[in-house]
Amino acid sequence: MPNLGFGLTAGGVPALRIAFDNATDLVNEPASNVGKFQFDSLNGTKLSYVYDIAEKGSYDSRYASGGGWNTNYWFFTTQGDWDHPYTSSNIGLTSKALIIWLTSGTGTQTKYVYKEWFPFGYMPIMEWRFIDPALAANTYTGPIINYSAFATSNGYVESFSGQRSLTAAHIDSNLYGSSGTREAYTQQVKSSSPNTTSRYLTSVFQLPARNDALPDYSSAPTSGQQVLLLNPTTARLALPGRDVSDSNADHYIFHEDKIPAKIMAAGDVNVAASGTANIACPMPITAFTYMDFMIRRQTDTEFWNPPYFDSIASDKSLQFTYLVDVANQRIVITNLKATAIVVRYVIFADSDQVPTTGGKKVLYKGNDGTRDFVQIKRPGSSDLAPNLNDIIVDTRLAYLPILAQGFLNWTSDFPTVISGSNLFKGERMATINVTNPSPKLKLFVKQGVVFDTRTQPVACRWGYHKVFTDASGWTGRCSADSTWAMVHSDESAVDFYMAGGNPQTANNSGGTTYNQYWDGSNHQSTALGLRYYVFGIPSSL
Repeated sequence: MPNLGFGLTAGGVPALRIAFDNATDLVNEPASNVGKFQFDSLNGTKLSYVYDIAEKGSYDSRYASGGGWNTNYWFFTTQGDWDHPYTSSNIGLTSKALIIWLTSGTGTQTKYVYKEWFPFGYMPIMEWRFIDPALAANTYTGPIINYSAFATSNGYVESFSGQRSLTAAHIDSNLYGSSGTREAYTQQVKSSSPNTTSRYLTSVFQLPARNDALPDYSSAPTSGQQVLLLNPTTARLALPGRDVSDSNADHYIFHEDKIPAKIMAAGDVNVAASGTANIACPMPITAFTYMDFMIRRQTDTEFWNPPYFDSIASDKSLQFTYLVDVANQRIVITNLKATAIVVRYVIFADSDQVPTTGGKKVLYKGNDGTRDFVQIKRPGSSDLAPNLNDIIVDTRLAYLPILAQGFLNWTSDFPTVISGSNLFKGERMATINVTNPSPKLKLFVKQGVVFDTRTQPVACRWGYHKVFTDASGWTGRCSADSTWAMVHSDESAVDFYMAGGNPQTANNSGGTTYNQYWDGSNHQSTALGLRYYVFGIPSSL
């Protein structure tokens, strides 16, 4: 039976801990031994960092033919709600989201998602995965190294991780006045030429995308606090210094009203050249499932995010697709290139199912035919057939601690100056060492470049790298919105590369454009820095 326990540790600190070895002392084992635990709230691990997965980024025909404020503006005032627009007056400065319809040609529709759309108080990481109508249902494009423009005039090579996560300053004097802007995730979901509509699966991490501090919801303990409550209507374990009477679900290690998206599986898998690989999930998955990843060629030793390329003169492209095979409870990776790769993956799943009823157990022990497992369930949910919106904790799932996180200021926190033929990686490099004792965890990295919120065309961008290939003096150097992260082969550190003062575009006649911020007039904008998160994947998963 899995070694799961929750309550007070030897130091009197409330904790939920799941150890790989039944011999591990859950009360006394130091939190610094991260590799011994499948989950350990003592080192700050959350049940999941993904707040929501849904198709909330797609074209919406309800807002495409007039009827909004000033005909073409629909404001949204309730977090997560695209169904009830406000159109009576201009509330552009306070609305939580916006849809604009432009009538030229067959019309264009664009969605704008502001910080206030989310209940966090900061701009989180929001990722948009294109639902490609040319692919089979539930099939997504994986990471891409795109060489399609590398041999063209004003060419470039770009690398990205199968999703788009980009904010920009929205400038519209009708909404914000002549000098105002609002930072937004911006996505055009219908184009006029060609006349196409787009669908996106969106996911939101409850993690700051900019230089905001990662919130710590614990507090100083006081006498008399009750930290654990399990009964037919309640399942709560409070953070240190919090009490089970607290109304804020973020103040808990687990809470019956905060059911996170699940991490179904995480690890490494080899995929043969032009081959396929299957990743089994331990529980039923849904259409709201996707795979996050880092990849490397099997001939390389380091993982990079986004995917690495070392030439702008010859095609070294990488590409795969993956199928979310709901019926067979698995992910199927198809390698579209004749290069064998290793995929380091994290599979996230969510559900729009209505919670079940009829059960009596909050703590449930069972066997799925392969292994024993323990669940903590939402009180009242089905004992034998709970769905993902019922399950709070399950020992068959994966849980990832954050081993390192922070913000690196450009340029003061990037001490290594890059030169010569290595400038395609970036202009400067910083190394973050990671405490990762044996048994070591596999490092999984997410990072993004951050500009002033008033900046466009990029205020914040995650998982993207572009190198100019025909740009006069900028050939072989990367754009300002580029970042690269390289995981050391011994899983001890990560190198981060940036080029925060470079042009955004460059051409072969020496012309350049730079990111600019708007305050009534345009000013050249240099990156503020890089935000990063280094997760650990237990080797025992």
